[in-house]
Amino acid sequence: MNRFKLPDNLQPMEEPAVQAPVQPPRKSGKVAKSVRTVLSGEFLTRESLINHLPFITFLAILFFIHIALMYFFESTHRQISDTKERIEELRSEYNTTLSNLETKKQQSAVARDIEALGLQELRTPPQFIDVEPGYFQEKE
Repeated sequence: MNRFKLPDNLQPMEEPAVQAPVQPPRKSGKVAKSVRTVLSGEFLTRESLINHLPFITFLAILFFIHIALMYFFESTHRQISDTKERIEELRSEYNTTLSNLETKKQQSAVARDIEALGLQELRTPPQFIDVEPGYFQEKE
């Protein structure tokens, strides 16, 4: 290529090349490594998992016991609530029955029921009969 040389002050300027944005280096901390091993499943192949298997089994058993106890306590609480409702029903029935009995026990109610049978209420007070002691014993 035929080019003539320009003086230094007139040399064409080079354009800077377009560079890709510089990304900071990835920091791989303990948390990132842990998440990566869990998501990839690598933690299942390690020997440390086998060493901790008894503890993991213990935690799983505790978890199942916790669930079972929660179901048991909820069932017990439900039974207690049902029993309280039944007690309230029985208490109200008892009060109703007691009120009816008190009403039937009154003298006016008894007199009305006796008249239905054909009996009359006494208007005079009862008389006392004095008997000597030993009067009702048999004579030999």
